[in-house]
Amino acid sequence: IIDLTHMINEQMITYPTPWHPKVSVERLGKIEDVGRNTRKISLGTHTGTHIDAPLHFIKDGKSIEKIPLDKIVGKVTIVDFSHLEKNHPVEKENIEKIKITKRMIFRFGWGKYWNKMEFYENHPFFTEDAANFLVSQGVELLGYDTPSPDSSKPISDIDSPIHKILLENEIILLEY
Repeated sequence: IIDLTHMINEQMITYPTPWHPKVSVERLGKIEDVGRNTRKISLGTHTGTHIDAPLHFIKDGKSIEKIPLDKIVGKVTIVDFSHLEKNHPVEKENIEKIKITKRMIFRFGWGKYWNKMEFYENHPFFTEDAANFLVSQGVELLGYDTPSPDSSKPISDIDSPIHKILLENEIILLEY
């Protein structure tokens, strides 16, 4: 088992919108005072490493607790695309010759920008053709070390089109 998660703390970056809260960790009790250490943690569901369930963008999509664990736990194919430049699209032609499995993680080397606002800018992204190809190949989990499978610069009038293609086909997204 390899843990790919970023540690949650109050100094970590969060998605840069006014409606996404910063992480807050408040001490509730100390062993010396109440016999136990307890804390209250407040954060948005898209803080740090997380999964997107279909409900994130699909009105009647499955929520997290309805996702079978075997979709997100098991052998995974890791694809090293760390050679890609900033804002580079991953197109169908880039992935149709690689081994596609049920669980895929694309490594873009984007962790070098972790905890800097640059993390949310100019990351590599998937095109609609690439997303539809992954759907056609039976992918069930798609992970990446970027904040989104969509371009950081809107390329259509549709909000988050790649999220929608993948999630409406019940592909679970593993982000950050």
